[in-house]
Amino acid sequence: MSGSELALWIGASSGAVALLVSLWALWSSRQHIIALRQQCARLERELASTGSASIGMGQRLIALEKRLIKAEPAAAQFSSDTNTDYPYSQASTLLEQGLDLDEVARRCGLSRAEVSLLGAMAMAEHR
Repeated sequence: MSGSELALWIGASSGAVALLVSLWALWSSRQHIIALRQQCARLERELASTGSASIGMGQRLIALEKRLIKAEPAAAQFSSDTNTDYPYSQASTLLEQGLDLDEVARRCGLSRAEVSLLGAMAMAEHR
């Protein structure tokens, strides 16, 4: 075997090894992508479930606040602007009036996340 043939065989075998390594890497990355997609789908289902549960709890909380307001005649006399005892009901009312989330959070003393959840609940009720 001459030197040029040997160089050709070495080049071809190193090319074949590189091709095999590339194919293995491609297969491995596809398996990783499949696993990530499955994990994303599972997390999306969990997030939807958690969101539904949060909305349900929020709706129950507002319903309880409304029943409490009806049960306490003195509390019912306060306007929504001065009623600080029932921030979730007040926030719900302000959201219905079209105020933005930051303003509602500021007026009611709630976090932006709480007000955002109340907004999502209101949107879910109107569907």
